[in-house]
Amino acid sequence: MQMEWPTYLDEYEKLVIRMTTPRVMIDNAGCVNATRVMIDSARKHGILLEAVQVLTDLNLSIKKAYISCDGRWFMDVFHVTDLNGNKLTDESVINYIEQSLGTFHFESSKCFDGLTALELTGTDRPGLLSEVFAVLADLQCNVVESKVWTHNGRIAPIGFCVLSLL
Repeated sequence: MQMEWPTYLDEYEKLVIRMTTPRVMIDNAGCVNATRVMIDSARKHGILLEAVQVLTDLNLSIKKAYISCDGRWFMDVFHVTDLNGNKLTDESVINYIEQSLGTFHFESSKCFDGLTALELTGTDRPGLLSEVFAVLADLQCNVVESKVWTHNGRIAPIGFCVLSLL
């Protein structure tokens, strides 16, 4: 199956995407009492939260998790079971994990020259986004684009492309 590329990507960007798309491996043999979900990826904001979100949305129990990093590459390993404490055996669940975490998500646009990218992570609460925009407005900043992702009371990286008007 041929991958459809957004028109704004040049050949170098396509190569980087192919090289840095996360690789997901599911291992039922390496651990006695859990299935290991291993995600090998380039450093990308939000990949750990995305993995935890996919696993918890499937009602899987994360028994143990660890992250290895050499500064540019991550290896996230999750020891998971179903709610009954069993290893994963349902092929549809395993395939869903592999497809959900082993794909590259295209950004709808980019921060172009002259714009500043800001990022905020933390605990979500009512009115937080309004407060962030109020501060940016007080600083006379023009928000060109923003992306918000919340899950289970947490804010994943929120990206703002900002043009300062000061």
